[in-house]
Amino acid sequence: MVINIEGVDFAYGTGKQEVPVLKDIQLTIPENQITAIIGQTGSGKSTLVQQLNALLKPTAGQVQIGQHLVTSQTKEKQLTAIRAEVGMVFQFPEAQLFAPTVIEDVMYGPLNFGAEPKDARAAAEKALTQVGLDATFYDQSPFNLSGGQMRRVALAGVLAMDPQTMVFDEPAAGLDPAGQEELLQLLKDLRAAGKTIVLISHQMEQVLALADRVVVMNDGQVAADETVTALFERPQSWFEAQHLDLPETVAFQKQLAAAGFIFDHLAKTADDLAEQINDQIDWPKGNAEQKNGALTSQSAQPTSDKGGFRHE
Repeated sequence: MVINIEGVDFAYGTGKQEVPVLKDIQLTIPENQITAIIGQTGSGKSTLVQQLNALLKPTAGQVQIGQHLVTSQTKEKQLTAIRAEVGMVFQFPEAQLFAPTVIEDVMYGPLNFGAEPKDARAAAEKALTQVGLDATFYDQSPFNLSGGQMRRVALAGVLAMDPQTMVFDEPAAGLDPAGQEELLQLLKDLRAAGKTIVLISHQMEQVLALADRVVVMNDGQVAADETVTALFERPQSWFEAQHLDLPETVAFQKQLAAAGFIFDHLAKTADDLAEQINDQIDWPKGNAEQKNGALTSQSAQPTSDKGGFRHE
């Protein structure tokens, strides 16, 4: 499901109390991709994503969500169908848990949108399996679970509604590294299953590893809307002007490029970058095994008179 945002303004309050937040947003969220939305605090990211399922209606302009058109005049009763198609997973979603048992909490969404109890139960069990929680959790209180398990229950509650588009606001916030890795793999699996994913994140390494497309917000406006490769090929000065950090891998690659390295493509992982570096160093004959540890070896030394870099 494609989402088109056309000329959208949004402001909190009215009259002298009006605070403009979004200004003339023109944007398309492509289907079956992961779109990351980044920007410094206060740039309008969270307000923007709340337009995607009409939690907030535009002050001006329109949002086309599949077959649904949302303007400032759209009635509240027309928005229910949209919220069944676009699921929101807020930052720290475990704070929204409320039911006495895990299975009841996850069933709530499908039941609220009209599913029969039997179907709601089946959808809840499927969603809990997707997030790695088996039947032993069904009758437990969600409030007795660990923080990571509570996060999974909250996510399952959205998955159970089977929305075509899922919006995540800082989904990995507060999770340990293992929990973050599991969550990010789930997002990849959802995209592979045909879901459209929108992701707010300040962790640029996650954006680099996950996103197909990136939208950069600055002062309520779209400063960039392009593929992840095109974005991170921009000069470092551009990111500084946007008050954004580069992923460490990209920053290091840019430093090496300035020193004369030639890269075939943007490295999205440290392993990819190491492989491209090794391919450009002239290693002494018989030291092939040292090449595999090029970035950590203390004994292997490049042999060319230009520091071992192949310049073109």
